[in-house]
Amino acid sequence: MARKLISGGEPLGAGICEATLGDRALVDFLGAYRRRVAGNYRALPPDEIDKLSPGRMLVSTKLDGELWFLVSWDKEVFLTNSRGLAITGDLPILKQAKTLPDRTVVAGELHARVEGRRARVGDLAAAIAGGKKAKTGNLCFAAFDLLQDTGTLVTASYDVRHTRLGELLKPSVNLSVIPVEAVNAPAQVRARFEASVTTGEAEGLIIRLDSGLIYKLKPSINVDAAIIAYTAKSDQPDMARSVLLGLMHDDGRMQILGGCGNLGSDDDRKDLLAKLARLKTDSAVRYASESGSLYTFVTPELVAEIRVSDLQSDRSDGSLSMTMLLRHDQSGWTGHGMRPSPRPIHPVLERLRTDKTVDKTDIRFAQVAGYLPSHAESTVAGETVPASTVWRREVWTKETKGQRAVRKLLVWKTNKETADRAFPAFVVHWTDYSASRANPLEREVRLAPDQAGAKKIADAMVEENIKKGWNKVGE
Repeated sequence: MARKLISGGEPLGAGICEATLGDRALVDFLGAYRRRVAGNYRALPPDEIDKLSPGRMLVSTKLDGELWFLVSWDKEVFLTNSRGLAITGDLPILKQAKTLPDRTVVAGELHARVEGRRARVGDLAAAIAGGKKAKTGNLCFAAFDLLQDTGTLVTASYDVRHTRLGELLKPSVNLSVIPVEAVNAPAQVRARFEASVTTGEAEGLIIRLDSGLIYKLKPSINVDAAIIAYTAKSDQPDMARSVLLGLMHDDGRMQILGGCGNLGSDDDRKDLLAKLARLKTDSAVRYASESGSLYTFVTPELVAEIRVSDLQSDRSDGSLSMTMLLRHDQSGWTGHGMRPSPRPIHPVLERLRTDKTVDKTDIRFAQVAGYLPSHAESTVAGETVPASTVWRREVWTKETKGQRAVRKLLVWKTNKETADRAFPAFVVHWTDYSASRANPLEREVRLAPDQAGAKKIADAMVEENIKKGWNKVGE
């Protein structure tokens, strides 16, 4: 018996949403497209428009929606995202696409139509969440690329693909093809930006180059967040290297937003570290920076204003960006599960906000909640963070002049790396204690992406540090 193309789902007006697309090959095809296109995108701040090289550029308006695909497959027309979550049924947007040839796949922005202002991604979430009473007449799809045309993969230039889109999809109430304008100079891009984005009519611009590179041009975004942890420079330990930022939910829990390493001048970094070092606190949570260093957690007292070029809710592979929920009390920091959170792109520390405090108003998560996709609320991990498990433990001692020295290797698997990529898969910890030294306790922490990497690091530590005279006393 042939497998049903689309199954399950929840009511969406006269149709169904959150259904499952059963064609695995098709889902993989869409996921590969998303990864390829995402790899070509570059964020372009408005103040860098003039750095664009003169030459042919294709400019289009960026809508504030989500990447979805309009698909005609086995005589069924439906919408799906790259994870195989489908929308199907008797909906206006799909009725208007019935003329799409079979085995045709179109990429575009699924968005909501609103009155009196430009639509935002939160409007789409509200429209899809309406159940049987959803106003499905407000769901719109704006096409911008053609992946497959009547069973044939499309490899032509973007100009040709865009022209063919206009032939396949005639404009209607809920369907459109995003217009593209050819320009040749940065000044023309700036004029288009000021006319449509600065005025608030559009979220941003997309700029395509013949090389395949795609720029996403949007106004910068400012967010007030608490500094909850820091790392110091290894070669200049009196300077902060990066900070970890958090936003607060109404229940007082802090959600990790992300790290920021652009902290200003050397003097700024020294001053910041001096402030943060005084706030060090205990933490049952371990969190790694992009460089692999473990963050030192602090009592959340400092509020930072961060400027970012974008906030992205999905990763390049189509998975939803998830970060950790934390709570701080007198005993320090503890973990409380994972929830969706957009990732800051190119964060820059603008200033410390001495006029703001760490509370659910000044550093509210709502500042970024509007950048989450419609399916975010249904993707929430358990309230308990997966526990780490000890993978390897070895202890050695050595007696010298009546004093005992201890060296210990501990390797644990975090079990958190699939939910939050800030976590390494394995952590290797070496402890060296000798009462005869000026600094009796020395520690080294190394991170590994997999079991093989952890074993290699651990074996090297043992070979380097355990010589004649050391006795193994425990595992």
